[in-house]
Amino acid sequence: MEEHTRGTSERSKSKMILFSIILGTFMASLDATIVAVALPTIAAEFSTGGTTTEVSWILLGYTLALCCFILLWGKMGTNYGYRKMFLSGVCLFTIMSLMIGLTGTVDLGGLKTMVVMRVIQGMGAGMITSMGLAMVSSYLPNSRGRAVGAITLAASAGTAFGPVLGGLLCNFHWSYIFFINVPIGILCLVTSAVSMKGVKEVRGEKQRLDIVGVILMIVMMFSLIYYLNSANKNGWFSDIGVVLIVTAFVAAGLMVWWEQKMPEPLISVRLMKIKDVVGTNLVSMLLFMAMAGSYLLLPYYLELVLGYSTLEMGLILVANSVGMMLVGPTVGKISDKTGVNSGMVSIGCLIAAVSFLMMNRFGENTGLPFVIIALLLMGMGMGIALVASTNLSMRFAESGEEGQLSSIINTFRQAGSSAGVAIMESVFAIGIVLPLVIPGGLVYAFRPAFFVACLFCLAAFVCSRFTKDREIVQD
Repeated sequence: MEEHTRGTSERSKSKMILFSIILGTFMASLDATIVAVALPTIAAEFSTGGTTTEVSWILLGYTLALCCFILLWGKMGTNYGYRKMFLSGVCLFTIMSLMIGLTGTVDLGGLKTMVVMRVIQGMGAGMITSMGLAMVSSYLPNSRGRAVGAITLAASAGTAFGPVLGGLLCNFHWSYIFFINVPIGILCLVTSAVSMKGVKEVRGEKQRLDIVGVILMIVMMFSLIYYLNSANKNGWFSDIGVVLIVTAFVAAGLMVWWEQKMPEPLISVRLMKIKDVVGTNLVSMLLFMAMAGSYLLLPYYLELVLGYSTLEMGLILVANSVGMMLVGPTVGKISDKTGVNSGMVSIGCLIAAVSFLMMNRFGENTGLPFVIIALLLMGMGMGIALVASTNLSMRFAESGEEGQLSSIINTFRQAGSSAGVAIMESVFAIGIVLPLVIPGGLVYAFRPAFFVACLFCLAAFVCSRFTKDREIVQD
């Protein structure tokens, strides 16, 4: 009886831990996209002439801070504890959400102060996302597949719901898109503090911080992400664009050289030499390119072409998340029981590719059932492939490497999101001139962009065929 009670208590505690990680992951992912729809309103309120040139740093500053420091947080989590870093991130994120929201009602320094606070908020988001998968591997090893599935769904759902929820909240005031994080953050802090208390962490020995590696990583990620986010405005081959991309490649080359020399590198050289780890992360990056780019364009198609309202559009887009929720838990259970992941990654990539081929046929008279089926298939394909690829990758982490690998996974994902949005937006922008010469030409601007997303998924499928399931990797 006592043993049964103890087992029930442990299961309840595990569920609370997972719930806390899901809350934090959803919150951090949500804020990466929820702000975009509010930029024109914020620009007008802060008297920037109604343009989004200056105010766009509210979005870009968050993305840059999240991406540039995420590997640093992974290393610090290994040194000082996953729980401490996660709680610090949630606390920082929640406080900054409150302060940014207050700038809409109280004079706290204007737009520049708001941008600085968004950068700090992005750092908090990086701490949250970099620790999520690491805590699953360390705290929930017996149900890792299901837990990874749930967290992956939370990250994807947060990104998907951002623009829709942002549009709804902006009907009241733009500050609500930040205030909504406060109760979620407080709930996450309370549940995390209670459920994770006394949990034993399996971490490696404390290592010296690789300062040079950190600087090179920040330079590389800043140059790359800023290039991708500004390419459509400045030009892909503008002077500033060329400088940024050359800087990113030089910093990347120097980092590879430096990390191989360091006895305690920022990025685990052992992990990056495993082709299956690199392959699964390339798969995730390509899928996030397709997913993030489509999340940008789908609301415009539903509203501008099919004429749905913001509320109707939001309800339709839920089909994508429903598709993920239908398959994600099952994929996780299969992974836990059998250790099979590679084949499911390939299947998921192909299903996602089919969904984008369907979107490539979207037109002015496309029926709602066809749209919903395409969104469901997209969610199912992404859910299968992303959950399975993450599980496959995490199986190669040795004790103490979970934090670093979690950060590597999230770095690839964030880079993929930025690249996908930039590329698909450019393809769409090229086709946007068609309404000037072809009746109903706006439809034809969406089609090539969705076809590019299909190509991303097919490239991910090719990468997945070079990966294999392994339980133990011998150095």
